[in-house]
This record gives sequence, C-alpha cells and structure tokens, in this order.
Amino acid sequence: MKLQRASERATDVIGRKRMWQLETLVIGSLCAMIAQKFIKVVYGVARHDKSRPTPFDPSYERFSWPNALLWAAAAGVGLGVAKVLGNRAAAAGWQFATGTPPPGKDSSRDQA
Repeated sequence: MKLQRASERATDVIGRKRMWQLETLVIGSLCAMIAQKFIKVVYGVARHDKSRPTPFDPSYERFSWPNALLWAAAAGVGLGVAKVLGNRAAAAGWQFATGTPPPGKDSSRDQA
C-alpha cells in the first residue's frame, strides 16, 4: 500500500509516460547485462570444442566464419530473449507498483 502511494506521488510529479520510460531504461539495462553473459554461455556451449578459443571478437581476422556465424546466432537468441523478458518484467513491475497497466498498454486486449 505504501509503495502504491509513493508510486502515485512520483507519477504525479514526473508524469506516467516519463516514469514508464525511466523504468524501462533501468530494466532494459539490467537485461542487457544479463544477455551479454547469456550470449557468452550459449556460444561456449554450442562451440563444443574446449581448445583455447581465438579472441572473443568476431571482427578479429583469426575468428573463423563458422565461429562468427555461431556467435551471430547466439547473439540473436540472447538479445531476443532479453528483450522479451525485459518488456514483461517492466510491465509486471509497473502493474505491481501502480495497480494500472503501463502507459500505452490496453488492459482489455486479448493476450496471446
């Protein structure tokens, strides 16, 4: 209850849209850090061989094409998962703190 009142006061001062932007910025930053770790883990698991890898830089000349493509696939999966989780976490946090759907989100929409 106290959290909801504090949230209402903050949104009155700052505005709902700006508060939502701040929340998504913070959650997005956290998810980006987690995604970076996740991408490196997925890449390491998918690489299979345990030999000393080339420097972890796809633009490095000794970074082979198969490794570069594997890195691109791992990055795509990692960033996609992070984006979805970040959006869902931000919306859930907003709903919990304010008791209302985030700005621009219609609560009457069917969720698939």
